[in-house]
Amino acid sequence: MSGQNLSTLPLPLPGKIGWPWTDETQKLPEKMPDGSEWPKITIVTPNYNYGQFIEETIRSVLLQGYPNLEYIIIDGGSTDNSVDIIKKYEPWLTYWVSEKDQGQASAINKGIELATGTWFNWLNSDDILLQNSLITLAEISKLIDNPKWISGMRIEINQSGSFGEICAAWRYDPSVIGLGIVDFPQDATFVNLEFIKKMNIRLSESYQNVFDTVFHFQLMQYEKPLLTTAIFSAMRWHDLQKTANSVNIHSESTAILAYIQKLPLSHRLIHRLLRTRLSRFLTAILLLAIVYDVLPYSRNWSAALFDRMSGNFKLVPARSSLLFR
Repeated sequence: MSGQNLSTLPLPLPGKIGWPWTDETQKLPEKMPDGSEWPKITIVTPNYNYGQFIEETIRSVLLQGYPNLEYIIIDGGSTDNSVDIIKKYEPWLTYWVSEKDQGQASAINKGIELATGTWFNWLNSDDILLQNSLITLAEISKLIDNPKWISGMRIEINQSGSFGEICAAWRYDPSVIGLGIVDFPQDATFVNLEFIKKMNIRLSESYQNVFDTVFHFQLMQYEKPLLTTAIFSAMRWHDLQKTANSVNIHSESTAILAYIQKLPLSHRLIHRLLRTRLSRFLTAILLLAIVYDVLPYSRNWSAALFDRMSGNFKLVPARSSLLFR
């Protein structure tokens, strides 16, 4: 699918301004700066009764203006106005369906089977991609040979769309690259589609809340992600979302603990101590150990950081870009 712009899409809703209503991304050349084709990127949006948010999500994907986009929407049989909104954008969708399914993970897995892109991620129907996210992803993917997954940053927004905190745990929490604890923002984490299909990695449909974290733990068993400070997405916090339900998350926490048990014993012990009253002291020690290259495990993490002088992303050891609070 070729890139879209404001002139090709339906008019924005009355009173809606800014991204992704009245703003659009830059027009992209037919090929990447190195002369190669833009890699195909597949975005899958699962949805069920999020009609109040889904149009903003759809526009944030289509208005990327990305020239090689595959956009799939899997609706779980919504009973609100979701289907009407999806039909409104049907000419610009690769595929969509509205039928009962077994939940969000099931819908995303259905999208994976349909996907044909080089890169894949799912974008929930209450979240949005930020401007130029996909072109940035394509450029970063060229920095190393055959990356399996790339994890960036996201910004949080509230129900009305006001921006809040920027999130990327690996820059502040040394247990991510020091111990291998998985804490990556799902909506800002893209995976190589050929890789997950070859390794038969899918989302576990047994979970309703933590399937993304379990998915990332599965990926970590094969390769560490290429980290980046690129802010790809915005995650919306509101009363209806499953992520806000701490009771449900707690009931599924055993799945996360099971994967943590697969880490080396020393990593598990340090992780446990980091949850005690010694947390602040031990976090500082762990951070220093990573920055000064004492921990072997942290050496093989790479990060793509934006270089203001050149205007491009550059590859550096991830440990050199950790931030002290």
